Amino acid sequence: MLCGEPTCRGLFTGLDWTKPELQTKYAGWFSPYLSRRIAALPASHCGETSATRSAPPVHADRMDLAGPPTNLPTRPLIYVDGVVDQGDLATATRLVLGCEEAVIGRLDSSSDNIVSKLSVSSMDRDNSCFFLDGDDVVGMLLIEKDPYEMVTGVDAYTLPWPGTREVRIEALRRGLEVARRHRQESGSSEWKARSGGYLADEAYASVMTELGMTPVRRFYRMQIESASPLIPDEAPALPPGVEMVPGAADDETRRIVYRIDRDAFSDHYGWADYPYDDWWEHMSASPSFNPDDWWLVTVEGEPAAICLLGEGRAQYNEGYVMVLGVLKAFRGRGLAQLALQRAFVHYRDLGRRATLLGVDATNTTGAVALYEKVGMAPVMIMEAYEHALS
Repeated sequence: MLCGEPTCRGLFTGLDWTKPELQTKYAGWFSPYLSRRIAALPASHCGETSATRSAPPVHADRMDLAGPPTNLPTRPLIYVDGVVDQGDLATATRLVLGCEEAVIGRLDSSSDNIVSKLSVSSMDRDNSCFFLDGDDVVGMLLIEKDPYEMVTGVDAYTLPWPGTREVRIEALRRGLEVARRHRQESGSSEWKARSGGYLADEAYASVMTELGMTPVRRFYRMQIESASPLIPDEAPALPPGVEMVPGAADDETRRIVYRIDRDAFSDHYGWADYPYDDWWEHMSASPSFNPDDWWLVTVEGEPAAICLLGEGRAQYNEGYVMVLGVLKAFRGRGLAQLALQRAFVHYRDLGRRATLLGVDATNTTGAVALYEKVGMAPVMIMEAYEHALS
């Protein structure tokens, strides 16, 4: 909702500081960090009116990757009794959402997504940190250490983006240094670093590439709107011999779901043989986790498939299918399509705007074709990058 004032900008973004008319209007009120960024712009970009130039080009303040580190101070995120401090959670959320809005023009991650990411035990809390410029937090480096897949996950966020390229470079550079230490500690030459982001974020892609990372995989986020005529009026009936039961009702059932999740994806990119306790911690980390949203499909009493729903996107009025997996012996029987259509009806009846899921774009099981068949379409593309660390 707009404020109604004739001078209202209407849309606020992380790049507003680059607008000469706002530099003039708010001179003296910018943070020390942004004041230095503005001062570093070419003189021809400062103090112009919108009648002569709308904004300076976003590449005007890029630094040479061979240049020195930024030497900005850092501090670790604060945890109290294993839970991230509320102030630091708010700061992390601001950074994540601000970067998303700068790249795709809207918010994307949910509060659940961010809390879950900061809460899992694989988070390397000793090396994850905020980047500071005076009293301002201008960046965040999140490190995950996965000894089962032998991967160090590196996520860097800096604002305003892409105007903080040198801070992003420093964050990713530090992340790769941590990954090399993880590799050395593991004793495995197969250990690698992984990062990634929206395909649309060409600025971050160039940073990853110039620091030696290479694109290895693309992922689709696919969606079907609840108003789609392809969604049946009622949940499809279960065929004879097929049952769908709660998949997280007790530990015994959860272990069955765990085995299906492990076996159904054993030949997929990113698969690792996680112990049950680590798997369960990761799968139930979301604050909105609801065991009633996990479905176990059996055929003649034999566990055959799983459909695990999540409430991670409820704040955007969307449903989400976290995992849809069918054991090889039961593929080709329509179980995945059955589960999906029941999920669509489930979320439509809850009043959700749409149902979404994520999928490897090069999935070898024909999943993308199936999702398109039932009416889903890609609405977002993400790209993963890796560094061999050799």
